[in-house]
Amino acid sequence: MNSKKLILYSSVFAIQGLSNAAIPVLPELAGEGNASPAVSSLLYSGYFIGALLTLLPFGILADRIGNLKVAGLGITLTVISGLFISFSDNLWILGISRFVEGLGCGAFFPAAFSMLAEWKDSKRSLGEFNFLLNAGLAAGVFFSGMLAELGIKTAIGIFTILAGFSFTLLLIEAWTLISSGSTGSKKKKSGTSNGKGASGNQPGTSITIEPAGYLKKARKAFSESGFWKIWGISVLLYGTTGLLTSNYPEYSADFLTKPELGLAISASYIAAMLSSLAAGRTSVDYKNIIRTGIILAAAGILLSVKAPLMAFFLIGAGGGAAVIGLITAVSRISSSGLAMGLFNTGIYAGLGLVPVFGSLLIDPFGYETVFLGSSLVLLMMLFIKFE
Repeated sequence: MNSKKLILYSSVFAIQGLSNAAIPVLPELAGEGNASPAVSSLLYSGYFIGALLTLLPFGILADRIGNLKVAGLGITLTVISGLFISFSDNLWILGISRFVEGLGCGAFFPAAFSMLAEWKDSKRSLGEFNFLLNAGLAAGVFFSGMLAELGIKTAIGIFTILAGFSFTLLLIEAWTLISSGSTGSKKKKSGTSNGKGASGNQPGTSITIEPAGYLKKARKAFSESGFWKIWGISVLLYGTTGLLTSNYPEYSADFLTKPELGLAISASYIAAMLSSLAAGRTSVDYKNIIRTGIILAAAGILLSVKAPLMAFFLIGAGGGAAVIGLITAVSRISSSGLAMGLFNTGIYAGLGLVPVFGSLLIDPFGYETVFLGSSLVLLMMLFIKFE
């Protein structure tokens, strides 16, 4: 395994683990006197707000100064935020740290996906990367709950140390590039194996970012390349599954215990790990991978009213497989940081906005009607034709 891949793989596990390690202990982090749903939600949402606001800008920056540099910035911000969360009990510092942690996510993922998409074994690497992504999410929740008796922040500290390990690998890689001299730096600074121009600016190129130019590129990508189809599927796929996940605890309160609910949600992470690994290694066309993911996720939403464990397993399997097909589709248009930033913005927009607006329909129509409707909307994505 090359050094850059090791940095990305170790980092995605630590970043996702740290982000989820805070979730089971949000009331305790908020403090005994502040443990209201609003304060806990603020600590939860701060991460996603930071990521959503910066995925696109950092994707653009990655095109200008190089993917590895921006991914490294993401790792650095993750370590800093993890240290502050680990050692501070001040509510303002915790809230700001969660936001900074989101900034780290926003910097890391567009650059990382751009690097992976340009490698010769991109599909397999994307599958392995997404496997570790979901493994980090699952490990963060699991160990946070299991180790809470040793200390509320025990798991947070562990994943901060793991992020520090990735940061150390990054420093070693940076030192190697500096030591190799100017010639070697020009060859390697993009953080990719094939040195495409999208990964970093060419020698002598100004790093000045021109918002108008990038907005024009973004509009062109949406209107002419069919990128809007991929973006729309991402919003609806992860939005509808997020709508179910965010409302399921209350919906299932009468027929599922907390341990049973935790088992069901954990099944989604495990399924996503397995399906993303399988999708990355299969020879099936990316279009069929996307369609398979949509069908599995929609079936999971439908089954949620009768078979929770199977439902979440199918939802995780669908999301894990679809993301490999979607990223592959994006990379066929462009593997730039701009493209990957736009794509990731679609995922976070779906996770952040669809559950909010979808929940407004629950009072007038009921849980099961909303779940059924969201599943049917998702199935409509099967009629979208890719170029």
